[in-house]
Amino acid sequence: MEFLEEKGDLVKNDKQVLIEGDIAAVSWKIAKNDGPAVIHNDIRDYPGWRIFSDGLTTRTRQLWALNLEATRAIQVMADKFEKTEPMKPEQVNDGPCKEVKIVGDDVDLTKIPVAFTGEYETTPHITAGISFIKDPETGWTNAGIRRYQVMGKNKLCNLILPYQHEGMIFSKYKDQKKPMPISIVIGADPLVYFSCMMPAPDQFDEMDYWGVFAGEKLKAVQCETNDLLVPSTSEIILEGEVSLEERKFEGPFPEFPGYYSGFRMCPVIKVDTITMRHDPIYQYMYMGVPPSEGHNAGGFVYEIELYKQIKQLVPEISDVGILSTWSITIAVSINKQARLRAPGLEKRLAMAVKAVKAGTLVKNIFIVDDDVDVHNVHEIMWCLSVKFQSAKDITVLEDMPGIFLDPSEMWVGHGGKYSGHTSVGIFNCTEKPAPYDEGYKRGLALPPEKFKKSVETSWIKYGFK
Repeated sequence: MEFLEEKGDLVKNDKQVLIEGDIAAVSWKIAKNDGPAVIHNDIRDYPGWRIFSDGLTTRTRQLWALNLEATRAIQVMADKFEKTEPMKPEQVNDGPCKEVKIVGDDVDLTKIPVAFTGEYETTPHITAGISFIKDPETGWTNAGIRRYQVMGKNKLCNLILPYQHEGMIFSKYKDQKKPMPISIVIGADPLVYFSCMMPAPDQFDEMDYWGVFAGEKLKAVQCETNDLLVPSTSEIILEGEVSLEERKFEGPFPEFPGYYSGFRMCPVIKVDTITMRHDPIYQYMYMGVPPSEGHNAGGFVYEIELYKQIKQLVPEISDVGILSTWSITIAVSINKQARLRAPGLEKRLAMAVKAVKAGTLVKNIFIVDDDVDVHNVHEIMWCLSVKFQSAKDITVLEDMPGIFLDPSEMWVGHGGKYSGHTSVGIFNCTEKPAPYDEGYKRGLALPPEKFKKSVETSWIKYGFK
């Protein structure tokens, strides 16, 4: 936060705001306009509390957090992951997250300014909470950003999906007939959030990624009531257990495809201990209709992982860009010369996207040449306009794995029900070989290169910022 303030990319809002909608509406507008991060200093009914959000909403702030230049950022990070061994966190005896300790009957989650996100939420959800749980058989610690609906002074509802790592671990506790210990971090450094968003393989500790991002080990401290290690500089830690029997009606929640989730009977977490900093800052992350901090930050790390995984199958790949909704719609660029030498390479690339683990959510794939910026929607739309013919350049794969949360899945032909099936569209927007009697001149219509460079060096002199 201090760094962003020094950069002039942080607003300190002293006007009073309400958790019922002001916080979410501000974040919604920030994401739509690539605005600055914000700290709200005056929360009605929560004296002394502050709320921070949108630290990772823009690509500029994401690159600052990783100390990266914009040019080839995805490739640089993928190469770093290829060459750097993951680092286990270093356990320390104490940290700022232990400055205040609240236990037993003094625990009251309703005193924390948990902000509402959507109009139809019945009670608010913690949206920037990071779940830390441990496999009781192997000792694998899984960390991931989850949502937690506040159900009272010491209870949260936890959406646990069986096909996710959290569900796999919880099922082992059920087999052993023991409640699952859990610690929830609210407020951490940006690399912790990036690490949690990486689509890690089974039995891999996400916090080991932190060391790759940072080049040093994460300092972690053991929780008060369990043996889980959490980042020592966290703002707030909630400790408790996930009940095997108790369930509550969870939902609706503004989900990442831009619609509300349905209602489910979900496991209950009983929180019995809170540790936190003196004067902690509650961290909020807006979700719902994209763009949002959650979409943008998650999309960035998915670009890295998609590129890294696809590169192993198709070395000719040049770049990956998330166009919308986490990774449902992406653009992939391919080496143009390699493509011209190997007919059919575009379809092999598309098949590789769906073959890798990071490509599970991908539903629409735009393939372009490497002279196109896959992170620029205008360039993708230009390729769609002048290099794509619907009759020849689209391939549709039917009965592919879906995500249930996509409302369009009702139209795929399974009785109008969410069956977890979807179709995948492959849009070949590469430039086709030129005929001898073509009706237009090849080559991009741009100003001469020497004049483009001259303008870059004179930009500020012209009066631009």
